[in-house]
Amino acid sequence: MVSIGDEKRNRDRQTILSRLHEEIDQLPNALARIAKYILENPEKVLRQSVAELGEFAGSGEASILRLCRQIGFTGFRDFKLALAAEVGRPQLAVVSSSGADPAIDKLQRTLMENLEVAHSHVDLTSLDRIAEALATARRIDIYGAGMSGFVAEMLAYRLLRVGLTALAFRNSHMAHEVANGLGDGCVAVAFSVSGLTVETVQFLKGARAAGATTVAITNRTQSPLSKAAHYSLQASGLHDNPFGGTLTPLAGKIFVIECLMLALDKHLNRPMK
Repeated sequence: MVSIGDEKRNRDRQTILSRLHEEIDQLPNALARIAKYILENPEKVLRQSVAELGEFAGSGEASILRLCRQIGFTGFRDFKLALAAEVGRPQLAVVSSSGADPAIDKLQRTLMENLEVAHSHVDLTSLDRIAEALATARRIDIYGAGMSGFVAEMLAYRLLRVGLTALAFRNSHMAHEVANGLGDGCVAVAFSVSGLTVETVQFLKGARAAGATTVAITNRTQSPLSKAAHYSLQASGLHDNPFGGTLTPLAGKIFVIECLMLALDKHLNRPMK
């Protein structure tokens, strides 16, 4: 049986970013917007005042202070000091006597953990149904903002290579402008690490309203993006330290893409009856 004291110590051992990730679904909208911005831009937050953070996150200063207190800090200054120590850890690592750099070892573990999460959440039924929809789609629109836009282009490339009509968008305005061609017989795929990006959620909601089959590929299946999708695939977790916009979350998404291509191969090469 876990005591209250044990639970508190476990929380104390959590990093700020992992705690925000775990609690974001339970936060009010104003606090969730702040948490999302911090998760995606931890280094920027270190250089911002409470007023600047509120402006960029779309929430008031009172909400920022409330969030800081909710995760165990007396104020914004204490929060920033702790975040600075957390974000700066990879830079402080020293080379061990064996010649292996602890930071590189940690990077390897993070990549392996992301792949393991993606592997453990493979949903064969959803993969098969998505692959079936892709194989017969007259058009496939794929959208991702920021880093997720790179992965959207990777999936479009893989689909084009097997002869399917796929378009990748990283510009939300362009994606919405051409979305009027979506409808029955089309597929819309959206990538998002957090599952909270407003433009990405709107893209998938619009595609679903138009009659397209919608797919979310995200690190958080319990998110607004997943709710907007017919099918949701989990790529990896958010527990790695996003120092400098690390590419480590891409590992899980690439794994999901290749799993999807394996399922698609079965449909594209299925003998005609």
